Amino acid sequence: MFRSRARPVVFPQAEHARLAGAIALEWAERPDVPWDSFVAGVALHDRGYGELDADDLEPVADERWLDIQRRGLEPRGADPVTDLVVGLHIRRLVSHGGDTREFDPLLRRLRAAAGLDADTAAAADRITATCDRIAFDFCLEEPSSGESNGIAYELDGRGSIVLDPWPVAAPLLSGLVLAFEADGYPERLAPVVVPRYAAA
Repeated sequence: MFRSRARPVVFPQAEHARLAGAIALEWAERPDVPWDSFVAGVALHDRGYGELDADDLEPVADERWLDIQRRGLEPRGADPVTDLVVGLHIRRLVSHGGDTREFDPLLRRLRAAAGLDADTAAAADRITATCDRIAFDFCLEEPSSGESNGIAYELDGRGSIVLDPWPVAAPLLSGLVLAFEADGYPERLAPVVVPRYAAA
């Protein structure tokens, strides 16, 4: 889960992932993959955590984090493209400081089952990475800026997202992300509606 750096609320990983999926849904330059399956993969990219996770993002122990990633990587069987999108994301995360050898054989099998070549899969994963980065920073609720795969982003920490160049087909992206009061979470679920909006 993400702890807001502005107030005592938390964002479950599932809400963070749904925000990433909402951005991906409107992406203008689509890779050659089954689109609904791809968007589902982005929206489920952190599925190893479950719906109302209580694992703090930063102080989680390495072995616990790897167990969560292994759980997320396990194919669910319903859609090989969705499984591959999730798997590519997890391998990318693990590669930032860990050993991917245990993940690579399964990832090759997922790519074969999805029927995608390496370049097409990599193009899809770049979109996942960008949507994930934006949604990650959003849930911290503090001003931030950066760049991901040629897209500059700026967040004001209060719901506004600015992207340049504008990568989505819609001129406006608006919606909500559901957070919860930190006190008592997850046993006591006190929802906090967090609006989010971006405009070209």
